[in-house]
Amino acid sequence: MASKQHYSALQVVLALLVATPVLAQNGDPADNGNQAPENGTAAADQGEAPPAELVQRIFIRSSGDAGALAQQYPHLAVWLEPEDEPRVLALVEQEATARPSGGVVILAGEGQSANDGLLEGLRSRLSEAGWAAMTLGLEQPSPSLEAARERLADTAPADNGDGDAEADSVMIDVNDEAARDLLEAHQKTLGARLAAAVGWFTEKQYQRVVLVGVGRGADEVRAFLPDAPAVVSQAAWVAADFGGQSPATIGEALSGETTPILDLYPSRGGGVAGRQAAFRRSGVKAYRAQSVPVPAQPTGRDAGVIANRLLGWLGKS
Repeated sequence: MASKQHYSALQVVLALLVATPVLAQNGDPADNGNQAPENGTAAADQGEAPPAELVQRIFIRSSGDAGALAQQYPHLAVWLEPEDEPRVLALVEQEATARPSGGVVILAGEGQSANDGLLEGLRSRLSEAGWAAMTLGLEQPSPSLEAARERLADTAPADNGDGDAEADSVMIDVNDEAARDLLEAHQKTLGARLAAAVGWFTEKQYQRVVLVGVGRGADEVRAFLPDAPAVVSQAAWVAADFGGQSPATIGEALSGETTPILDLYPSRGGGVAGRQAAFRRSGVKAYRAQSVPVPAQPTGRDAGVIANRLLGWLGKS
């Protein structure tokens, strides 16, 4: 596998050098405070995926508030140790009842911390209702990750240029491979985080763990489900953002999934009917969609209604 990635990286670098010689004339990009490598930034500016050799280094921007949160909430702070990944901060509120109902892992939307207003509201309400609640932040994606997503999105426009068709095909294939490597590395990191969160509850002898993803975090929960341990009994999406993925692509990825899924979507949102149909065709048997009177990006003010819907669903399971 390593040799294949190395070979792919060489292909991409050579292809970029041949196809975009103008980059050599543009000079070094201006320093805007980001720590992403220059080659990845340049590739993102051109709408291209970065070389595969950059995959492990620039897929997400680091979260700068973790240490401050840990100091501000020492009674809630838990440092998770994902396998082969840097440690990550989680905030945990234990159940406020004599007998716990289980544990809930809530993954934020991109750019939100573990104590975002919505997550804080959900955490406290679930805790009061007898659930131990853990919240995880999710960093803002790097330009390179966003470029990779756009390149592989189902809605990405086709290249209608007049260049040599065979050469264009090779270039597209190489860059698509680099983009896939980037997305796979990103999913590997988020999967390791979710696995560590579930493992924390397992070590504490919780017999039931529920995964909740907000916004883009819902897609990360979706991607983790096929590999989730048996203790994960249910999953919920809140105002899910699946980017450019079509309902058919999402349904195919979840083909045959038996974990009950609750899809809480904004009442004015769209795309849910398409998901329902695609999931039915893919054999996703325990999927339920429910509209909620919240905006496309819920805030702390919406925590009450969302928590009530989650608790009602969990109580019936």
